[in-house]
Amino acid sequence: MKPIAPDSRPGFTLVELLIGMSLSLMIMTAVLSSYVFLGRSFTRALGITSANQPNLENQGRQTVAWFTQDVRMAMGLAGNPPTPTASSLTLVLPTSTGTTTVQYSYDSVARTLTRTPAGGSPRILHSHLLSCSFGYYDSAGNAYTSYTNYLSGIRQIALTFSAQAGSSTNQTLSQVYQGQSPRLVLRNRPFLYPHLSTYDTLPL
Repeated sequence: MKPIAPDSRPGFTLVELLIGMSLSLMIMTAVLSSYVFLGRSFTRALGITSANQPNLENQGRQTVAWFTQDVRMAMGLAGNPPTPTASSLTLVLPTSTGTTTVQYSYDSVARTLTRTPAGGSPRILHSHLLSCSFGYYDSAGNAYTSYTNYLSGIRQIALTFSAQAGSSTNQTLSQVYQGQSPRLVLRNRPFLYPHLSTYDTLPL
């Protein structure tokens, strides 16, 4: 009768498994710590945090939404006479008791587009702009290339802008975001009134 041979299959003992798991845990902890450290360093270098990290797409959608809403409600352009430019315009909006105004202005130095209602506080709609311009069109969709003596023909307005966040010094520039509104028709009045400053007395 032959003796039974001991089990010679290869394997790990419990002690070896515990040692291997401990070493793996130490390595994973070191890798994770390095990742967190690099992430924080990048955030400090860029000067942003997860709470205020610029989101160009969200700011772009917000800008177009505000502008679209205001132009569709507008009765016309304000001023005496109104002087819309490629970088600013003031819209006349109806209210329950008369009219009010809201101004849009682009600051190329601060790289911001600001919306300022009459009697209210300015609101920065976009804060990372590379360019921003307002376009003006007649009823046939032809663009105006001059900013004098054409107010009575304006029937459509559009906003076009581009934006980029980050810093070239730190090589953290984002891709350029391009945004624009559709050509928005001034619907609340069939004609504009270029030389009136009191809009409560506009004819119906």
